[in-house]
Amino acid sequence: MIALNKHFLGILLALATGISWGIVSPIGRTLALQGVNMTTVILLRTFLVVIGCGLFMVLRTPQHFRVTLQNQCTLFIYGLLSVVCTYTGFLYSLKYLTVSAALIIHYTFPLVTLMGGIILTKERPTLAQVLSSFLILLGVWVGMFSGKDATQALPLAGILWGLVAVAGMAGQSLLGREIARENIISRESLIFYSHVWGGLCMIAIKHFSHGWADVPLLTLKSWGAIALLSCVGSLVAYAAYYTALRYISATAASLVCTVEIVTGITLAAFMSKELPTAYELAGSTIIVLAIVLAALPPDLFQRRFKRTPRQNNV
Repeated sequence: MIALNKHFLGILLALATGISWGIVSPIGRTLALQGVNMTTVILLRTFLVVIGCGLFMVLRTPQHFRVTLQNQCTLFIYGLLSVVCTYTGFLYSLKYLTVSAALIIHYTFPLVTLMGGIILTKERPTLAQVLSSFLILLGVWVGMFSGKDATQALPLAGILWGLVAVAGMAGQSLLGREIARENIISRESLIFYSHVWGGLCMIAIKHFSHGWADVPLLTLKSWGAIALLSCVGSLVAYAAYYTALRYISATAASLVCTVEIVTGITLAAFMSKELPTAYELAGSTIIVLAIVLAALPPDLFQRRFKRTPRQNNV
């Protein structure tokens, strides 16, 4: 019973993560349509996360600032995967693609996580998780390659940036699961230092690519949108996601987070007036079914079909 409760706690936390990430897509798309430089958005988002998480640690858990050199190397890798790959890849894909298309590409990462989990974390997926992964692929196919609009080529740049985000998200899911299982780094240290290292990388990228002239030109509305991305899309989402990885596998967490697609497409319809097509809605529905499958406890079928030992009459 305790194990079952922990499983569903992990599922709820992963759902909270997916909903939080769902807010990122329409806000990022709106900023992209307004011509705001995405590198600037990523850098400021990372900076605000460092400030918010750092203040929390100063007030509540100052001991988590102390991290060994070996763990700092792990956090540096996590920062590359989360900030440099996932943040950058996904927000730049929104520059070229609609929210629906960007999210559908992004959520091929659960299958990548599943395959990586078998090799790296040695966690065998359940039958429900395997079926869920293929349902997600089916949903992606229906959403992107069905109907009369399927022949219209998507911008190659948007697809490539989306694949960068897929690699980053799968990598950070697997590494985060390993960190959570071994309990070697606290949740606060993970969020803080990964964003510190990722932010330093983004400073170098911005300095040598776009420069800093656009930062003073940001409007108050743009600052508010970036602050919302930081608070909900990063602080809340990553805190929930890392905690979820303590209770469920990286494969299960990444599958449940697919609820981001539904959240993102729904909000985009209101915010950026990009209504999803019937095929995108159908693909999203299939993906929701995949979430339900992924949420099942790993031993559900074993418990259901397990034979009860026959008692011998004396």
